[in-house]
Amino acid sequence: MIQVDKHAVVDPKAEVGDNCTIGPFCRVGPNVRIGANSVLQSNIVVEGHTTLGEECQVFPFVTLGIQSQDQKYVSGTVTYTKIGDRSTIREFVSIHSGTEEGSLTSVGDDCTLLAQSHVAHNCQVGNHVVMSHAATLGGHVIIGDHANIGGLSAIHQFCHVGRAAMVGGMCRVIQDVLPFTIAEGFPAHMRVINKVGMERAGYSSEEIAEVRKAFRILFMRELRLEEAVKQVQEEFRKSANIQLMIDAINSSQRGLARPDSAMFEINVSE
Repeated sequence: MIQVDKHAVVDPKAEVGDNCTIGPFCRVGPNVRIGANSVLQSNIVVEGHTTLGEECQVFPFVTLGIQSQDQKYVSGTVTYTKIGDRSTIREFVSIHSGTEEGSLTSVGDDCTLLAQSHVAHNCQVGNHVVMSHAATLGGHVIIGDHANIGGLSAIHQFCHVGRAAMVGGMCRVIQDVLPFTIAEGFPAHMRVINKVGMERAGYSSEEIAEVRKAFRILFMRELRLEEAVKQVQEEFRKSANIQLMIDAINSSQRGLARPDSAMFEINVSE
């Protein structure tokens, strides 16, 4: 049974799954698909070609699939927004659609977006991601699975934050953050590996030890990055986690948020 409040406006062409609840003063557009057992509490706008997964909880004053704020957007362009299953989207969150024809903004499964966080056009947010209060992603940002984005932080467009990485609160991220690391500061620099985050994501103590050793080789020895990468590749040939870090280094377009030298002494003791 679908429950639609009498004060909600749901276009007849919208696809609403079984056991959904759409509260008062919500507006759901004609090209919207909402998965079964999802709840839109009140005062929520879902527009554009937007798919919301199953068992999602959407809190008041959220906007999903709204037109991109990119000034290159051309009126009438068809773009898409996709949000996975079991995600929680808190008050005043905004997730915008893509900019170019046919392009997509995506948020994965089991994500938690806290109040006032923002996902801009063409972002790709992985699974099990947490965005804390007022965290902001610029356009074309990529966030890996199990990443944690701290409150009041801002991530520059086209930056990548890797799998199981953490961005500290109030950070200004202008370069890529490697998988499994913690970045802090203004601008942000990688500081240590995200041991707690890796544990929570199910990584073993052996995997965590490998990542820690690789991080030290990459950034805490007097090696050129190219030399350090080569050494890490030779030492950890069979490690998928280390290869993920190497791939992130090799594919980086904005450069890496390399550790500040002042942090090295802190890292040595960990």
